Amino acid sequence: MSYRDPYDDDAQPICPSCGVTMHPLIDEGIDADECRECGFRAAWSHAQAAESDDDDMWA
Repeated sequence: MSYRDPYDDDAQPICPSCGVTMHPLIDEGIDADECRECGFRAAWSHAQAAESDDDDMWA
């Protein structure tokens, strides 16, 4: 996920568990968003991790 302003509540994801706006845990050094209501965490995907040398998957 990439947003212009990561602290803008309108740009933050909604918790799939309880429907509350999730907040980034970047201040704690964790690459994830957390729901302050129920504690659900969603890890951020990294573009570099998604790119792989294993392109044989579609062959």
